[in-house]
Amino acid sequence: MNIKHIGWITGIVAGIVVLFGPRPLLASDDAPDEVAELAVRIDRHIAAAWETEGVVPAPLADDAEFLRRTYLNLAGTIPPVSEVREFLAETAPNRRRRLVDRLLDHPGYVNHFAHSWRLLMIPEADVDQQVRFLAPSFEGWLRDKFIDNAAYDDIARELIACPISGNEREGPVAFYRAKNVQPESVASSVSRLFLGVQLDCAQCHNHPFAEWEQKEFWAFTAFFAGIEGTPLGSVSDDSTRREIAIKGGDTVVQARFIDKTKPKWAGQARSREVLAEWITDKNNAYFARTGANRVWAHFFGSGIVNPPDNFDESNPPTHPALLDDLAVAFAAHDFDFKFLIRAITASETYQRSSRQTHASQADQRWLGRMPVKGLSPRQITDSLMQATGIYQQTNLRNRAFNVGNNGSLEAQITSLFENQTASNVDPQTTILQALALMNSQFVTQQTQPNSNSTLAAVLQAPFLDREGKIEALYLAALSRKPSDKELSRLRTFMESKPDEKVGIAQRVIQNVLSLGQRTTLQSSAQEKALADIYWALLNSSEFLFNH
Repeated sequence: MNIKHIGWITGIVAGIVVLFGPRPLLASDDAPDEVAELAVRIDRHIAAAWETEGVVPAPLADDAEFLRRTYLNLAGTIPPVSEVREFLAETAPNRRRRLVDRLLDHPGYVNHFAHSWRLLMIPEADVDQQVRFLAPSFEGWLRDKFIDNAAYDDIARELIACPISGNEREGPVAFYRAKNVQPESVASSVSRLFLGVQLDCAQCHNHPFAEWEQKEFWAFTAFFAGIEGTPLGSVSDDSTRREIAIKGGDTVVQARFIDKTKPKWAGQARSREVLAEWITDKNNAYFARTGANRVWAHFFGSGIVNPPDNFDESNPPTHPALLDDLAVAFAAHDFDFKFLIRAITASETYQRSSRQTHASQADQRWLGRMPVKGLSPRQITDSLMQATGIYQQTNLRNRAFNVGNNGSLEAQITSLFENQTASNVDPQTTILQALALMNSQFVTQQTQPNSNSTLAAVLQAPFLDREGKIEALYLAALSRKPSDKELSRLRTFMESKPDEKVGIAQRVIQNVLSLGQRTTLQSSAQEKALADIYWALLNSSEFLFNH
């Protein structure tokens, strides 16, 4: 037996282990009473709005829908088949809370949340080649924070008040470099991120809709007046500077908080430290509400105030009492992300099906059903790799560079599916996007048995009959079993010369777009049919959405 054959067999064995190997579900304690109580209050607030708006809620999601949704929200990818099988076989009444507990201790949670918050904090890294070099260290800093389960206020405080000097560019300093080390740019970002206020609209003149005046923007900017430098050069900070001149004039303003109170300076107090303490104070409603709203938006696709960085009188919250309740609970539990996540995912509001069962559920603001969210480019990439059994070897600290590498899978998917809108709720996938993915080299290669360990493991498994193989492919791609109707239709498909029918479909697609050619499998008709079923599942809209 030569080396090639040994590698081929090893790949099949590895695929079988991933698909069918046992992996015990970790035990966990019941959620604390505070978590359950907040989950109940969430549902009461939502139900009160249903009564006012005449909404008939959708039923609760089944276990498969909950599992896939929660994996994507917490780990950023679909679950392995072995875990799907285990979870669907689990009967314990607290299995959903146990799943959340386990995912919160999973490396995927750390990586996914660090990446999500990096996108919020320095989105410039995805469009500016210079800033892209700063993204890995900044995301690495965030990853360390999520590993330690650092509190939201600690993260904000360190970011706002971090020392700035010389050529330092690691960690939170990258945030300042991404904003060109300009006081007004940093101030705008900080107010949006942690206060939910678009102060920058008052940079040149009084805000046309909200209450903010130009002097208030520059008074807030004065806390950052001492920073200077260039994105990739040397930086410095006169930490005691507390005033700044309004651009385009001679007026000088003193540092002041946006609630119009004056800071209490003590000796040589550092300006940014004073600001950080005010922003992260538990009594600062701006901070607690904005943080709770961002966590809510992560799970539901849009915030109670949406967009989440636009808190003002012209953009009221859909559920003001709910937002206040979440903010108070978040602060009372020391801004613990995991506490808020446990409460949200334990609520029936989060556990509703995404299927619309009544016309009143069409307005997503009232959450009569779970909103359908488009997957991010990274979620699509990681889910494709999970479904096809490909090990992600890229160094996580350097992965941000893949966006600029035209040859990488992530770069290709980013160019196709990057969301340009403020919300990813119910986005539209174009025909060109879908067909381009269908004809991509990656999907073409990974739906051939000699290139994919998952598919090869299914085809070669002697303990699976035809229906069992179809089920295994569904579990790998969609994290659920096929319905009886689907199974019946596919059984008929496999019995009716599938190789000829699929060949016709492929030629139609190729003639329309000329985007590639899917190689015909040199194998039995049944293997051809299974490979094409797998191809169809990976290209389905169900695969590309979180629902």
